[in-house]
Amino acid sequence: MYVSEILEQCSGMAVRTARVYRRLAERLHGENDRVHLWRELALEAETHADILRRELKSFQEQDQTGSFLPEYEERLRQLDAELGQLEERAEATQTLDEALAVAVAIEQADLEDLYDDLILQGEAAFKLISERIEAALGAKPKEVAAAGLAKRNRQSS
Repeated sequence: MYVSEILEQCSGMAVRTARVYRRLAERLHGENDRVHLWRELALEAETHADILRRELKSFQEQDQTGSFLPEYEERLRQLDAELGQLEERAEATQTLDEALAVAVAIEQADLEDLYDDLILQGEAAFKLISERIEAALGAKPKEVAAAGLAKRNRQSS
């Protein structure tokens, strides 16, 4: 699996994650503060997807695929399956507690671990992507996702 393929799959998963958050916003439409939380999380995932798509396009325009990283193929397959299960859970969500459980599970999914491993591996392309994502989101260095989600929920309560 080449870097370009990893970018494509990660972008697709970020789009799917955003859709899950948007579905949660629709399901809990009567609770404005919480709807804002889901929409904010969706926007963050959409921003990730957009940056990953732009990076992929850059590879394609240069007719490059990047390094060959076969060790990520199985991880991406497992992550895809996990995200599929979370998409199904989100469809069945009826309560705020169920929605929060789905959101925490998404934030704790291996996508962040995969992303961190790629950055730490030293791939220049992934370091650049990391910098662009952080700049786009006005983010600080990696925070614990679940803690950030809990903080956002407390603020919207």
